[in-house]
Amino acid sequence: MTSELAVADRERSLGTFAASLEAELSVERDLMRAVWRGIIVAVPLGIVFFIGLLALAISDKSAWYVWAGLGVGAGMLGGTLFGVLAGVTLTAHKLDRVDQHVEHV
Repeated sequence: MTSELAVADRERSLGTFAASLEAELSVERDLMRAVWRGIIVAVPLGIVFFIGLLALAISDKSAWYVWAGLGVGAGMLGGTLFGVLAGVTLTAHKLDRVDQHVEHV
């Protein structure tokens, strides 16, 4: 075996690489935008959900600022996680499409 690589057409491979790199960078920018949009939408919903949940669970056993603070903290954490998950899930098909296009070229 040899450790040398044989490249048939160097100009074509560099052009293909540059085009595929630009396509992937574009999709990654879309992914980051989708993640940030998901976080912006999910955090307020998570805060409202967890404040309501903790109000039902422990509002009669503790002061309001305890369950409200816990709800805000848990809502921010849950909203961030679910926002990232939603953004990645909604954009994953674009990454697959770019990968398939590069494989067939």
